[in-house]
Amino acid sequence: MKKILIISTACLAIFSLSNCKKVLDKQDLGNFTADQVYNDSTTTKLSMDYLYTQNQPSWFGNSGGAIGAAGTYNLTEETQGSNAYVQGTLTMESVGDIATSNSSGNNYGKIRTINMFIRDVNAGTMALATKRRFTAQAYFWRAYRYFELVKLYGGVPLITTPLDAVGDEAKAAALKPRNSTTETFALIRSDLDSCIKYLPLDGHNN
Repeated sequence: MKKILIISTACLAIFSLSNCKKVLDKQDLGNFTADQVYNDSTTTKLSMDYLYTQNQPSWFGNSGGAIGAAGTYNLTEETQGSNAYVQGTLTMESVGDIATSNSSGNNYGKIRTINMFIRDVNAGTMALATKRRFTAQAYFWRAYRYFELVKLYGGVPLITTPLDAVGDEAKAAALKPRNSTTETFALIRSDLDSCIKYLPLDGHNN
C-alpha cells in the first residue's frame, strides 16, 4: 500500500509539472519574431509603414531634433533674440539630434530600426523581387537619416548592421570611429542608388 501511495504521489507531481509547463509556456501576443513578420508581404508592409511613420518629415520638412524643432532661421544672427548656436556656447547637451531615447531626433535609434528591417527582410522567405522593393525603401530612409546627421556634423560613425544591445562586449563594439564626410556621403549615395535600382517606376512599391 505504501509503494502504491509513493508511485501515485510521484505520478501526480509529474502530471502537475507538465501541466504547469503548458500553462506558463504561452506565446507573447504583444511581440512577434522576425519569422512571424518578414516571411509575408502583408505583415512586412506593416513594419515598413512603421518606418515611414518614424522618418517622414512633418510640417515644413521638420525631421525633429534640436535643429528641426527650432527652425533653421534660428541658427543665424538674424534671428529674433539669441541662442547657443549664434553665441558659440554649444555643449553636448545642446544638440539632441544624436539621441539614444525615443525622441524625435533619435537618428541612430531610427537607423538601428532601419538596419534591423533590412536584415530581417533579407533573411525571410519572400520572393527576391519583393524583398528588394521593401529594402529599397529602407535604404532611402537610411540615406535620409545620415543626410540629417552629415548636415550637422560632417562625417559620423557609419552603422549599417544592427549592433548588439546588451553586455560589455556590445558596449565596446558600439564605440565606432568617426567616418569622414566623404565616406558618409558615399554611403548616402550608395543607399540612394539601391533605392533607385530596385523601386518600380510606376509608384506601386509594395
